[in-house]
Amino acid sequence: MNATFKKKQELVVAAAEKTPESVRAYIVKLAPIIALVGTILEVSVPYMIKIYNGLIKLYKILEPYHPEDMAYVFLGLCMAFFGGIFPALITAVEAYRQVGFASTLRALKVLYDDCLKVQEASKKDDKIDADKDGIPDVEQVEAHQLVERKVLLFLKTTDPKAVSDALAAITSGWLSVLASLRIKFARAITLGAAIGDVLRKPATRYLSPFLHKVVPPDYERWIIPGINYTCKFIAMTIAWTIQSIISAFHSAVRGGQLAAKGTVAYLHKYGFISIDDSHILVDEVVGYVIAALGFFVQARSGFHLPFPLNIIFLPFRILEFVIVWTIMG
Repeated sequence: MNATFKKKQELVVAAAEKTPESVRAYIVKLAPIIALVGTILEVSVPYMIKIYNGLIKLYKILEPYHPEDMAYVFLGLCMAFFGGIFPALITAVEAYRQVGFASTLRALKVLYDDCLKVQEASKKDDKIDADKDGIPDVEQVEAHQLVERKVLLFLKTTDPKAVSDALAAITSGWLSVLASLRIKFARAITLGAAIGDVLRKPATRYLSPFLHKVVPPDYERWIIPGINYTCKFIAMTIAWTIQSIISAFHSAVRGGQLAAKGTVAYLHKYGFISIDDSHILVDEVVGYVIAALGFFVQARSGFHLPFPLNIIFLPFRILEFVIVWTIMG
């Protein structure tokens, strides 16, 4: 792991030499972070692929029971029990289903297939020993030569038009979703901006003199931006906490109804029950029960995931944070 990290860091530094001088220094400084992210991805991607393949196998096992018809039930339960914890993520999923899911899915499939091709080509390239000395060529070249070699391999292996179209589709879908999120959470954005403005002036007035005394002169120029970002983060947290409570209630009611109606529709479709007025009343009652239970569970946990769910859902929490920061920014 450590050797892989060092090698990737050397590659980033070598690649930085090919960039304009204005950005070269920043890339070199960020090299450890870039290398760390690359190493984590390299280690985690195989496991993510295994999880994906496992889910596909699970779907095949459940296929006789038509799990696709239970999608709304699953979505409804997620909204009822996690609506206040992942409001932005759930809204993004809903928006994606309406505006960009199909095109984004196709684009991701294209990128995934290209990624597999590049990975396979890179593995073969790593074994090439052109001079027949028993040592692979990639282990005998300088870091900058290895970067050039892998970049050329990438360019030779991938389909530029397909990759370009895929990236355009993903970008278009995300921008559409982002617009939907900004509209939906406009009140929270406005509230966050207002709170940030209120906090910024007194924070600058009282903290700036103190920080100028304790911060070394070389770093004093970061004091004001640091205060501004801190105020923005606090304001965003306050505004989003209020929004989470509102979203939790709204999502619980909507999710409960969605789950109940989806369950009744599933049971009716496959002949377990026949729908009449009494069942319509029952699904409404069940929906409100699920809604009340979902909101109670969220409120009791303080709109935070309890252990071990906080570990299991860590990737979703990171996604939620990224989405919130994006729309609040």
